[in-house]
Amino acid sequence: MIINVLFVLLTTLNTLSKQLAFNLRSRRIDRLIRVIDGQYLEAERDPNHDESMSQNATEMSSLLTLYHGAIFTCGTLWAVFPLVNRALGVDVAFTAYFPFDTSMTPRFELAIAYLTVLITFQAYGHVTMDCTIVSFYAQGKTQLQIFRYNLEHLVDAHDESVKIDGNLNCNNNDLVGYKDMGYEARERLKKRFVRCLLHFRQIVWFINEVELIFFEAMVLQFLVSAWVICMTLYKIVSLSILSAEFVSMAVYLGCILAQLLSYCYYGTQLKVESEMVNQSIYCCDWLQLSPGFRRLLLVLMQRCRRAIVPRIAFVIPLSLETYIAVLRLSYTLFTVLDRK
Repeated sequence: MIINVLFVLLTTLNTLSKQLAFNLRSRRIDRLIRVIDGQYLEAERDPNHDESMSQNATEMSSLLTLYHGAIFTCGTLWAVFPLVNRALGVDVAFTAYFPFDTSMTPRFELAIAYLTVLITFQAYGHVTMDCTIVSFYAQGKTQLQIFRYNLEHLVDAHDESVKIDGNLNCNNNDLVGYKDMGYEARERLKKRFVRCLLHFRQIVWFINEVELIFFEAMVLQFLVSAWVICMTLYKIVSLSILSAEFVSMAVYLGCILAQLLSYCYYGTQLKVESEMVNQSIYCCDWLQLSPGFRRLLLVLMQRCRRAIVPRIAFVIPLSLETYIAVLRLSYTLFTVLDRK
């Protein structure tokens, strides 16, 4: 009975922490959304940019749909297994207090309906907030992909309005050979380079702001997940595989594991994309640039050597390695409880 109550209690605390973050820091979240639609993070008129943004939107939509389907399935099973147990003559204990006797019909059915609707709507809001936070990290990953693409095509501009002519003849007898030797070409290249630099600074600020806004919620998320996974395993091993409660708990465990995995997966993707920025700089046609412009690229490479790694409590990286560590911790706690 205590374990059943802790399931609801810990999940409610986790939901409450995220709800407080969204409500108390709503202005900062609105600013994040405005920045996405702003000058530097908004996709340019480029097929590659449109494809990256469209792919990210499709992934987030599919993730949200999958989550919603899982919680409604879990909520339905949550309502079914008490009815099945009652039909089999097994005593049913509710995880909430009711000021009336719930052993008689129709009070029993009303209590089940109340708990099912309450928990399902809570889970609906919870996974929606999860997908919103994950979408911010996914947006950072997508922006890094666009940033890398712009760096790789820094010199060979495809847009006719900013096309750089390496054979530009100048009246002041500038040397011909580098694509930035002419004044007009040099200014266009610098403009593109400065835009890339400001784009990167905006990405770094964006990820840091997301980390600050949801700092407490993410700490509680991982602490609660470790305990919930442990207690779910502890309860599942005592259930019959053919019981409705077993299926319900299995779906619930899958939701918790997927919830944690989504954070760690996109955190890892963000880190991988940031680690490949210097490779993209090297892949640009830097041999066609003057030594002065090459030094600017070297300075940018030094700045980008430090990978963008979202962290929990500013210490623990949000990565798949952390996901594995949480699973190991949960299994350790499970073995301790199982022995006792």
